[in-house]
Amino acid sequence: MEYADEGSGPVVLLLHGWKNDLHTFDSLLPFLISSFRVIRVDLPGFGGSEAPKKAWGVGEYVAFVEAFGEKLGIAVEVLIGHSFGGRIAIKGVGTGELHPKKVILIGSAGLPKHNSLRNRMFKVLAKVGKAVTFVLPASIRENLRQRLYQKAGSNDYLTAGALKETSVRVIGEDLSGYATQIKVPTLLIWGGDDTATPFSDGKRLHVLIRGSILESIQGAGHFVHQEKPEKVAELIKKFVV
Repeated sequence: MEYADEGSGPVVLLLHGWKNDLHTFDSLLPFLISSFRVIRVDLPGFGGSEAPKKAWGVGEYVAFVEAFGEKLGIAVEVLIGHSFGGRIAIKGVGTGELHPKKVILIGSAGLPKHNSLRNRMFKVLAKVGKAVTFVLPASIRENLRQRLYQKAGSNDYLTAGALKETSVRVIGEDLSGYATQIKVPTLLIWGGDDTATPFSDGKRLHVLIRGSILESIQGAGHFVHQEKPEKVAELIKKFVV
């Protein structure tokens, strides 16, 4: 596994988003290492870490994070998850498998999307199209499949490569129930212009996680920790201290 361990003080563990790696937090790091021991890890299948031998779901990633912490012999003070990393944090803390004193979710995924009739039709069309285009030449077939999956809103699946089945298992899980079981202080940080996990998702999590704090940073999108690292670090420090 690839990981970085820098700074000193209370342990902060950072979990990155889908198709990212530990370097997604590079801009945030200089503002944190003077106050915290910051540990970042490439989750299995991403960055420099070995991919799982079979398809994983969120639960397997939770088990990995638990084992990773035990291997390093650390007691995590603050667990921070961005997007997919937020899924792991929600389920891990909700089930009691992970035991941080505080949780910070940045543009977290994990809530079901509103499944409109139009989106359901597109998803059916994409699946049918996969079968129909099988008889076409490979180059034409791939082009049509990409267009169908894009219309169906399945870009993550399309670009997941060897992690396609893992992507299906991860995205298909509704973590709303686990969010309601989070009892530790929780901070939600959202980019006001986030289109991947819109601010409305932050509001929904704010309702589900009793006592949580929701902060919106205007002029930033899904990667708010890269776009506004100083502001995000300021919110983290204020919340932790």
